[in-house]
Amino acid sequence: MHVYKDCALYEDKCKVHKGAFALSVLRSFVINILHLNQIKNIAGKVVDATYDLAEALSLLSMVRLRYGFI
Repeated sequence: MHVYKDCALYEDKCKVHKGAFALSVLRSFVINILHLNQIKNIAGKVVDATYDLAEALSLLSMVRLRYGFI
């Protein structure tokens, strides 16, 4: 999991000290959603969905419909 967090989400370059654990949990949440949607290029999908709210919400809705989460 650390490789995905570091390479795709640049966790090691993050300068946040307060709330670092919460950010780590959010990063894990994002990676798990992408894995459940069978996304191969995690870094690319993160870049695609960064400024597109509809894209990000569609990933959440696909997980919810397929697995019954949320």
